[in-house]
Amino acid sequence: MKVLVIGAGAMGHAIAELTAIYGHEVYLVDIKQEILDQAISNIKWSLEQLKNKGTIQSGEEILNRIHVTTDLSSVAAEADLVIEAISENLELKAKLFETLDKLCKEEVIIASNTSSIPISKLALATKRPEKVAGLHFFNPPLLIRFVEIIGHTNVARTTIERLIEFAKSLAMDYVVLQKDIPGFVVNRLAIRGFLEAMKLVEKGFTYEEIDTFAKKRLGYPMGIFELADFVGIDILYSVLKEMAAAGVKVNIPKLLEEMVSSKRLGIKTGAGFYEYGFKLASKNIRNERIYEISTVRFLASTINECAWLISNNVCEAKDIDKAMKKGLNLPKGPLEFADEIGIDKVVSTLKEMGGEGEYFPNELLLDMLSKNRLGKKSGQGFYSWKYERYELGNILYEKRHDYAMITMRRERKLNSLDEEMWKNLNEAFTIAAKDKEIRAIVITGQGRAFSAGDDISVMEKWKSLNEGKEFFERTIAPFVLNLLNYEKPVISLISGIAYGGGLEINLLFDIVIASDDASFALPEGLIGAMPPIGSTVGVAMLGRKLLRYCLTGEQFDAFEAKELGLVDIVVRKDQLDEIMVEFLDKIRRVAPLSEKAIKRSVSALRNLYLNALLIGTEELSSLVATEDFKEGMSAFMSKRYPIWKGQ
Repeated sequence: MKVLVIGAGAMGHAIAELTAIYGHEVYLVDIKQEILDQAISNIKWSLEQLKNKGTIQSGEEILNRIHVTTDLSSVAAEADLVIEAISENLELKAKLFETLDKLCKEEVIIASNTSSIPISKLALATKRPEKVAGLHFFNPPLLIRFVEIIGHTNVARTTIERLIEFAKSLAMDYVVLQKDIPGFVVNRLAIRGFLEAMKLVEKGFTYEEIDTFAKKRLGYPMGIFELADFVGIDILYSVLKEMAAAGVKVNIPKLLEEMVSSKRLGIKTGAGFYEYGFKLASKNIRNERIYEISTVRFLASTINECAWLISNNVCEAKDIDKAMKKGLNLPKGPLEFADEIGIDKVVSTLKEMGGEGEYFPNELLLDMLSKNRLGKKSGQGFYSWKYERYELGNILYEKRHDYAMITMRRERKLNSLDEEMWKNLNEAFTIAAKDKEIRAIVITGQGRAFSAGDDISVMEKWKSLNEGKEFFERTIAPFVLNLLNYEKPVISLISGIAYGGGLEINLLFDIVIASDDASFALPEGLIGAMPPIGSTVGVAMLGRKLLRYCLTGEQFDAFEAKELGLVDIVVRKDQLDEIMVEFLDKIRRVAPLSEKAIKRSVSALRNLYLNALLIGTEELSSLVATEDFKEGMSAFMSKRYPIWKGQ
């Protein structure tokens, strides 16, 4: 095929190079010879790099397929396909399309690489609107092997089919947009994230903090402002203006207008949100700062925009996620995230953010909510997921596609651990262990406690050493031994109280995430008992500092727990499920066999403490028949210890 590429700038010459690499004859046209000379120089350098990497065999052969000229009329009649890649200016593009319509053969498709100008406006400049479409490449096209193919009201299906075949000939993936909308899919959605980032700046976050949040927590390859500088501030500004002109609810930041006026356009002018031309010393960003940003609040308007795209038949959910993952190299699409976090959480977040304008929940989201299509937590969302639900007495077990959610539901007793709870916990973990599709387990407590520890009313009934020992062997030991040798990662979400046994079982979990209102204590000594896991495995794992809390029964908060090493990360209560999603994503990236090997190694280490743990349980059992235990029980039941108030 003979392909005419008009515009030899950064995108134009890269499209020409890619097209020639895949065997097409290319005519590259620009109005200035020096621009064409620079383009060929850039292409030669790029081909040399590809040859050095072994990607291509001969740069010369490819270069010989690229013909440059400033005389459009001399080559237009030769073309089988035209790709326009000139400046983002409607008047200039429309004039060019009018000229091309006259110069090109009747059957030739004229495509635009525009990222902001509606294709329908360009089609109107020709007498062949059915053969005009969008073919939006991403920079650099040699690396980002993806294009958006954009239709409009008057485009012919054969035009779209021919562009699909062309994309395939370049080994490019693609999505087809059934309608012509400002920003198309990728830029339109990326703009939503950019505007949320600008609002975070207004709240006092720095560009560096927001970019670190995007890279570290969302897994983006580039930060929001880094990407803006790479794409070009002028391009973003153009997309925003087109979206606003079309009635899309966007507020164009004044800062953006000022940056365009002062030529701070990003990398291409040496300055944008960051300064270029010299190496910047990287700033030290505190992790605590990036965890002050909510991922759901950041993505809510993007997900809402996705729902609009689907509702208006622009494209399907899978195409939206493909476009965002392929076009921006993201690890997860926004609708995959929505299904993971829950449609109910997305809708409630939009309402919290004002519920108007871009935060007015789309009817599709509200309909999904009304039909309990919540995503992984119900089995149906934007996608279908494997879902199972078991009521195990006071334990709710949910299989959410590839992870298990275990919820302790003895809320009126602060999820205290009685015999039934211990047995049901062990059953839930055993179910998850046997399910080969489950990659990780998440455990949490319902209400205002993770767990207040062992049910004291049960312990009060123990009258002898044997009764306490039998209870441990019958109920607690099977669960503890199961955890000591568990081969799947366990994530714990702690909100509110985690006392006694409710704290101690977390020593056997792998990742512990606590809300900033969480409260911890090992108060067994105050009732004449002892913390068997805390004073053995806990002290061995975390060191002498934990011993203080075993001996005194003092309460400590989530931040102290983090310093001790008991808790991995502390976040706001409303972010617990967000952090859970992030850690599940990270676990999924680890090879299953590697994960199992790591867990087996950890189990071997934890089992080194088994003898000490058994001694600890013997000591606990021996305390049951003592006067100290009876006195402690009596004091507890009369609420003399404020640490237990509320149970």
